[in-house]
Amino acid sequence: MATAQEEIGYSGGGARASAFGLSPDVALVVDVTHATDVPEVDKSEVGEHSLGGGPVLTRGSATHPVVFELLAEIAEERDIPYSIQAAPLRTSTDADAIHLARGGVPTGLVSIPNRYMHSPSEMVSVSDLVHAAELLAAFVERLNEGVDFSRG
Repeated sequence: MATAQEEIGYSGGGARASAFGLSPDVALVVDVTHATDVPEVDKSEVGEHSLGGGPVLTRGSATHPVVFELLAEIAEERDIPYSIQAAPLRTSTDADAIHLARGGVPTGLVSIPNRYMHSPSEMVSVSDLVHAAELLAAFVERLNEGVDFSRG
C-alpha cells in the first residue's frame, strides 16, 4: 500500500486506515532518515547513518523484533551494508500507526539516509536505494519459507 499524510501527527494519516482495512500479516515501511555524516551531529545520540552506508534498520517500540532480526540476518547473509537506528518511543513514520492496527501488525522500518532533509538540497545515494530494494525483495522471498512472527 502507499499512503499520504504521514507527517500530520500521531493520527497516522492514511496508514492507519489502510492497515486496518487490509489487515496485513506483516508490514515493511520504507522512508528516509537523517544522514548523520555532516558536521555538528551528535552521533552518540542518533547513530551513524552515512550516504552510501546502506539502508537503516529501526529497532524500537513500533518495530517487531522478529521483523528486525530477519532484516538484519538477510543483510548480513547478502553482504548488504546497513546501520541501526534506535527509536524507543516512536519512529515518526507510518510504522507508528501500522503496528497498532487491529490486534497489532508485525512491522519493520527500512530507511534511506537523506542528507539535508526538508531542504531544497536533499540528497540520497543511489547505492543505498539499490541495497534497500535488494533487502526488501529478499525479505519477501524469505516469507515464502513460513516465517513465524510470534514473540513467544
